[in-house]
Amino acid sequence: MKKGRIGDLYHAFVVFPDTVYPFKTNIAGEWVRGIRSYNAAVRRYQRKYGIGRYGYKLAAYRQVFHLAGSLLLIYVATLFALDFLGSRAALVIVLLLATVSISYQEFFFQRRRYRQHWAKAVTDWFVWCAPMGAYLLLLR
Repeated sequence: MKKGRIGDLYHAFVVFPDTVYPFKTNIAGEWVRGIRSYNAAVRRYQRKYGIGRYGYKLAAYRQVFHLAGSLLLIYVATLFALDFLGSRAALVIVLLLATVSISYQEFFFQRRRYRQHWAKAVTDWFVWCAPMGAYLLLLR
């Protein structure tokens, strides 16, 4: 089944951290990095902790990307709302819409598509939305 451009773009964002995984892993006597190393780490952690569990090192690695995404989203939303819409109220609305979208993604979409655990959904949501909430509080 063909995903289409939006699905392909979404998937590219989801797997981006996997492809740039900087830690090396020995696979069959060969030291590898990137997606092969990431997939080996996922298999290792899932054997140890169970399906859908990533371990602290891998979870922290992925959260760094969530935090970077959140900061990038804040920056782009600020440019869009203040430069194009010319209003601080628009910024609040844009960030609230982003929070609703992230909530849908973490608590519904990824739980169905990737069988994401509740604990990971809550952690991901918090790492995405806490910086936006702090930013909105600082704007007051």
